Amino acid sequence: MTAPNPSIGRIYLDNAATSWPKSPQVLASVTDYLTHCGATAGRGSYQSAVDAGRWLLDARSNLARLLGASQAHDIAICHSGTHALNAGLWGVLRPGDHVITTSAEHNSVLRPLFHWQERMGLEVSIVQCDASGTALADDAIGLIRANTKLIAIGHASNVTGKVQRLEPWSQLAHAHGLILMVDASQTLGYLPLNVEQESIDILASAGHKGLRALTGTGLLYVSPKCQTNFMPLMLGGTGQASEQVQGLNPWPLSVEVGNLNMAGVVSLAVAARELLESPDGLSDAQGECHWKSRLQSFVMSLRAIDGLEIVGYSPPFEVQDRIPVVSVRADGWDVHDLANILDTAFGIEARAGLHCAALIHQDLGDQHNQGTLRFSMGHTTSAAAIAYTVDALRQILAEEAA
Repeated sequence: MTAPNPSIGRIYLDNAATSWPKSPQVLASVTDYLTHCGATAGRGSYQSAVDAGRWLLDARSNLARLLGASQAHDIAICHSGTHALNAGLWGVLRPGDHVITTSAEHNSVLRPLFHWQERMGLEVSIVQCDASGTALADDAIGLIRANTKLIAIGHASNVTGKVQRLEPWSQLAHAHGLILMVDASQTLGYLPLNVEQESIDILASAGHKGLRALTGTGLLYVSPKCQTNFMPLMLGGTGQASEQVQGLNPWPLSVEVGNLNMAGVVSLAVAARELLESPDGLSDAQGECHWKSRLQSFVMSLRAIDGLEIVGYSPPFEVQDRIPVVSVRADGWDVHDLANILDTAFGIEARAGLHCAALIHQDLGDQHNQGTLRFSMGHTTSAAAIAYTVDALRQILAEEAA
């Protein structure tokens, strides 16, 4: 086997976990904030606290524009996608409510729901996925009950990369007076989203993946109609009405309790602004995202390797309804062993396992619950890195066969 190729540089293919590298503009702005400001928002009237407040307003405003929300006030800043999802669910659900979700969801959706099912009488129904990781809204129709309150759907699978069409779910939810909650952690920054045009009531996302903000960031959009009586996940200081020790904070303070991660807030503001001001910076001359052509090339090259299964794909292996995530399994290989060889022998960083998605693997034919080897590209993943990864896999499997 060949040694890692220093001319290519670091080959990081775990952007679905967190993106790398962050943009120079994000890093420069965060460094400037930490060096010259360092204050938190809403905790004083001195100049640096006012400056921090402006960063918070910029983050809300830029994220609202990116998501097609009409009001910056509809965006709450969170500490992660997990925080955002938990806060969104807890905010609107009550004991005895019924929730419909799918087997493609991340554990940040599934674990809260099943925990509250055990502890507070929540009822949960699961729509199974097909072999691509897609759940159909038609399969949820028969699950709707008199106490159904919410549908929770991921915009794309973090295992197969398959994008879920939101329109049928939105139509189903609103035809029955249900709340539609979308987990956009894997798609924000890669695909366009418009919460008002797509009639999304609640949208939760991490900020550190396709958006390329810092880790420790997330966001929660809640439509005005769902902000009323929104139940806080945590209680504490907000910098406002400090004399009160009873009563609930109004939105968005019902989510933004405690000091915010201000370096993360700055990174959210700048990362969202970059996408708003320079969408072509992430696209080719035809307006296609740079990663789409590389994803297509990657998938077609992997298809030609004997003994390698591309999980969730089938002929003609199109990537139009995908994000840059590809999972594989190899005949006779434990995916963790394969990931270890790629790392130690080739310097390729990819992730093996279940990817915090507990249920989807059974729908994808994983009888042993070992998961997949997942490659997730980012906005700046090079064609050379993709070609090198394909060659490495070809070498590993060829030597094993020999």
